[in-house]
Amino acid sequence: MISYLFDIDGTLTEPRQRITPEFEEFFFNWMQERMVFLVTGSDLSKVKEQLSERIILSCQGVFCSMANELYKGEKQIYKNDLKIEDELIFWLKEQLKKSEYPIKRTNNLEFRSGMLNFSVAGRDSSLEERNAYYHWDVLSGERQRIAYYINKNYPNMEACVGGQISIDIQNKGNNKSQASKYVRKYVADSDIIFFGDKTMPGGNDRAIVEDIVKNMDEYSGYYQINGPKDLQTILELI
Repeated sequence: MISYLFDIDGTLTEPRQRITPEFEEFFFNWMQERMVFLVTGSDLSKVKEQLSERIILSCQGVFCSMANELYKGEKQIYKNDLKIEDELIFWLKEQLKKSEYPIKRTNNLEFRSGMLNFSVAGRDSSLEERNAYYHWDVLSGERQRIAYYINKNYPNMEACVGGQISIDIQNKGNNKSQASKYVRKYVADSDIIFFGDKTMPGGNDRAIVEDIVKNMDEYSGYYQINGPKDLQTILELI
């Protein structure tokens, strides 16, 4: 038996976009008689904005907020809390003020179950503004720098780059690897294959990749994905 775990943003959909009708039809048909879990940094409401109800309900589980929540259908299986120092919140607000990026929208600190999503650009940025910040960040390294500082100075926390514009911050160990650990514990005799777009060091898919590589056999693994078209090409061969 194989459990297939999928990131959403940049994998099943373009970042923060609705799944396309063509890929939705393909993926829904592909899911049939397969064990599929979703693993995302977003909360459930955002998952519902991006994916159709029939895909969500066809999954064995949806791990939200960096796997700090698990849903099966509408039923919440577990939920983690976040413990974060006021000093770190103050420091993040200072980084927002100091950033040289010129276009800053609102909703810069978004608390979700068990995690904090921080964005200099702001989660209320338009698609064009998200793309602009992403390209600016590639050159400036702002998100990597902020994440590095948090990981170095707050040993009980961890931070990683997520999506196009944000950083995911959570208690140490409360990352996406909670999903693969859950599957290993509760899905008997299952191999795991994970698909994600941020599997590189520093990305928010990296922890789940490292957990799979460390704890699973040669029949498990992962794919670095560059959007739904890339994903479809791979799934057509599976």
